[in-house]
Formats: sequence, structure tokens, C-alpha cells
Amino acid sequence: MLCCLMAGLFAKQVCSTHVIGGDIYYECLNPAIGSYLFTVKLYRDCFTGVPPFDDPIFVSIYIRDSLGNDTTLYTMMAMSLPPSDTLENNTYNPCFSAPPDICVEAAVYQSQLILPPGTYHLTYQRCCRTQGILNIPNPQSVGFGFDIVVPDANLAVCNSSPAYNNYPPTILCLDEPFVYDHSATDPDGDSLVYYLCAPNDYDHLTWGFVPNPSGPPSSNETMNYISPFDSLYPITAAVDSFKIDPVTGLLTGTPTQAGRYVVAVCCSEYRNGVLLCTNSRDFQFNVAACLSDPLTYFSWAADTSDPCMMNFTYGGNSVASYSWDFGVDTLSTDTSSLEDPSYIFPDSGTYTVSLIVNAAVCPDTFEVSLSISGCPFVSVSEQRATQQLQAYPNPGSGTFTLNFGAKDYKGELEIQVYHMDGRQIIKRNMVSASAKNRYTLNLNGVSKGIYLLKVETGKEILTKRLIVL
Repeated sequence: MLCCLMAGLFAKQVCSTHVIGGDIYYECLNPAIGSYLFTVKLYRDCFTGVPPFDDPIFVSIYIRDSLGNDTTLYTMMAMSLPPSDTLENNTYNPCFSAPPDICVEAAVYQSQLILPPGTYHLTYQRCCRTQGILNIPNPQSVGFGFDIVVPDANLAVCNSSPAYNNYPPTILCLDEPFVYDHSATDPDGDSLVYYLCAPNDYDHLTWGFVPNPSGPPSSNETMNYISPFDSLYPITAAVDSFKIDPVTGLLTGTPTQAGRYVVAVCCSEYRNGVLLCTNSRDFQFNVAACLSDPLTYFSWAADTSDPCMMNFTYGGNSVASYSWDFGVDTLSTDTSSLEDPSYIFPDSGTYTVSLIVNAAVCPDTFEVSLSISGCPFVSVSEQRATQQLQAYPNPGSGTFTLNFGAKDYKGELEIQVYHMDGRQIIKRNMVSASAKNRYTLNLNGVSKGIYLLKVETGKEILTKRLIVL
């Protein structure tokens, strides 16, 4: 609470405890003029809703002189707040979902700038961190000190730094193995090396809680840990401690104590064996007991165009896979892997519709007994189709002849075929008034089952069921 006590009457404005992590990186836009796009990603705890992100943030650029000093301020960028995005609470484990009290919001600040040749250091600083962090002392008096180097042209002309591919994880499940892709991409194709590193604090007593401008890199300082924690052991993990693959960036470990932890991952960029820059992502990892029940359920409603068709909607937690069985005993093709499928039932009756989620790893099943009435349904268009459109042989092995009989359809017809789960599998145009209004429809290769044929003539729509044996 030191930060808040020192801030006094201004605590609401300066003692912000909403930021929980971030990183800074850049991309060369035009080597000919030294044009760069600079990006600062920040993350905040949005469960309580306050305070919001800063608008603007102040990012400083310091130039390194001939003596190697980087204390000369070259310029300062005031980056305006963009629209923010609430991150999905992805546990990176399909068997578990996040508890309801986790909320992380991201903001991506950006600004373009032209830099003449030279070595530059970008810094962004902000105080303070949230309360209750287990691995650092007095977290509400510890700030964030982000910095990154733009190397001189003799090392890399208009370099682009590595940028992380995925948002950081919002939740780690207590006592469950955690696997997360923490890799980055370098636009220049340089070699990348990953490692756990120490986050930065900064001298906020000198530079203030909201520095404007942010201080030089030398004002950043390595954050202190509470024993037994350090940069290589940032989270309580009694057996399977956290580690990162230096080549792939795959972060693994099994947390064994719930709580908040500050973790930093560094990605260093090398070209011809020479270090160009390091992107350090500093983030607060939340370890909590996850929910193992996906709360699987679904709802359904008859389609307005056909009482034989039911539209199903999944309503449970996020899962890895869906395996539907619509309960038609005489068919093996009455299945779907879609999240929200539709299905045309062949006849009236009672069907046991089942859904299995996460079938490969931790399956959970929900099933209902569903009554279908009014089938087989013959619409007005299908009555017309019986008179005006014939398909034979039907049932057939996959090749059908469509005969429009005596009806003279001039011009182009559109033929569509739908699977019973609602997927369109064929859409073709044909010109009638030739070959005695006959057309060969090839469904060879499709699975056995019932399909819906739909023919649009320009004046009317004809439908007919096709059975593939």
C-alpha cells in the first residue's frame, strides 16, 4: 500500500492497480526512410471494472550516444487508447473451464515514427501492480518497466522485433498440467531464443506513478522476489516446475498453489549470432481451481420451412469437439461434428438425440428424447415436384436422372443438394430446354443417407428428397 499512501489525495488517479502485464515491440514499415510502427500491448484486470486503461500512454525513445549512454531523450510518443478487447478465459485444457471471477482485457496502443540511423531504446513505465501477488513483496509499490532496443543499421537495417503470437493465458488450472504456446514471430526471419526472465520494476519515486516522459532504460530495475521464488521458479509447482523450450517457446508446468504470480518470458532475436533485441512479456498468471464439468446441454427448435428439420444449439462451456448422434437406428450417417447442427428426420417418431463433447480426452454426454411429428412432410413445392420433377432411380447408388417432364423451363436452373444436417454439398447451374429437360446429378462419393434436392427455376422452387444407398 506504499504507493497509495504516498499518492495521498491523488490516489484515484495515480495509484492504478488495474494493469497486470504487457510488452512492447515494433515493425519496420519502410527501410528507405526508417519508418516504424511501434506497439504497446497492455492487459488489465476487468473483473472489478475500474480503473480503465490510461488514455494516452507515454512511450519514450532514448538514443545511445558514442559513449554508450542511453539517457538522452530523443522523443516521446503519446499513444491514444484504442478499442479494447476482453480475452477469452481459455484454460488451454479442454477438460476444464475457468471460474467466473476471472476477467482480462487487452488494449493495443500503436504509433508510427521515422527514426534516423542509430541505436534507440524504447521505454514505457507505469505503477503499480495489483494486490495479493504471492511471489513479490509489496506488489502495490512495484511498477512495470517495459523497454526494447532498436539496433543500429550496421547490425540490421530497419529491424523488426519479434512479436508474440498468442495472448497470454488468463487462467492456469490448479494441480493440472499446463501447456501453452508462448512462441513469437520475427518478420525478418531472425533466430529466436526463449527463456524465463525477471520482470522489470522502475524508480517511480523519481519518475512518478505515470511517468511523462517514461524514464531511460537505466531507470528500470530487476524486480525482487519472495523466497523461494525467482525468475526461473516464478510459480509454486512442487513436482513439475515451469519451464520454456528455448527453441519452440512451449511453456509447461503444473501449478500446485492457487494465487496470483508475476511471470516474465523473454524472446531474444539474433542475426548471424549477434543479439539485436529482446521482447520481454511481463504478465500476472492467475492460478485457480478450474471447473471440470463442461455443463453440456443443448436446445432445439423446428425449422420454419420443414417440421422434419430440427435446428440444434449448443449451450454449454467451450469445448474441443462435438459428436452428435440424432438417433435414427436405421442410419449410420445421422451424425454431425458441428457446434450447432441442423438435421432432417426421415419420419415421425421418438428419437434419442445425444451429444458427446471432448470425446477424445474427457468425454461428457448429454441426451434427450425428442418427438418428431408431421413427417414425412410433403410441402406444396414437393407436391409440385412430384408432378413436374422426377428423380430416378430413387433410392439410388449416387447417380440420379432428373426429369422435368412436360414442363418447359426456359433458361438457367439452379440445383442445390443439402445434407440432412443442413450443409450444402452441391450447387450447380444448368440450362434447360435441352436433352428433353433431363439432367444427370452425380452424388457418387457422398455418404449413405437422405438428402434434400432444391431446384430454383426463376419462377418457383421445387424440392425433393433423394436417398443414397
